[in-house]
Amino acid sequence: MIANRVSHEAVETRVRKGTLPPWLIWGGMIGLTQIFAIATVQPLGVSTAYPQFVGWLVDKIVPGFANSQPYLQKIGTELGWEVMLVFGMALGALLSRMLNGRSTGEGATCAVDPVPFRSAWTRGLMAFVGGFLILFGARLAGGCTSGHMLSGIAQLALSGFVFGMAAFAAGVLVAMLMLRNQSAQEG
Repeated sequence: MIANRVSHEAVETRVRKGTLPPWLIWGGMIGLTQIFAIATVQPLGVSTAYPQFVGWLVDKIVPGFANSQPYLQKIGTELGWEVMLVFGMALGALLSRMLNGRSTGEGATCAVDPVPFRSAWTRGLMAFVGGFLILFGARLAGGCTSGHMLSGIAQLALSGFVFGMAAFAAGVLVAMLMLRNQSAQEG
């Protein structure tokens, strides 16, 4: 409760000084981008970009392969705006890291010690495997959950709001359990 009050007071101080917290600025920019995307193309989503890119790449290596695959026929293998968005996100993350002075390979600090994965290489491998499994599940489900939340809320869909509340509640619960378990191990 004290930490919540401190962060609330910090936000109020920043607002009074005329500077907004970064999370509010970037969250607003994501919202504006989503509104622009809905108005001009379609709601943002990136999970389809990965199989489109792989289909495009494999089709360059084995011509005609994509045409023989029903899934790739359905989603297409063009390098459209979704693929470019994914490349832009990766490039943006790299630039952010470099501009922040973290180009030497050290990672961000974490409040929870990743006990089973102490080496950076193992953590990287597990992050890749986890990301692949999430992406595979997203494609099986026809879209990713974060896209459902962001795009759904931007379109004022009740399901987007309900899912968003459930996702954040689950995240807070898991974080509290992890931090409590770590405190118990340290104490």
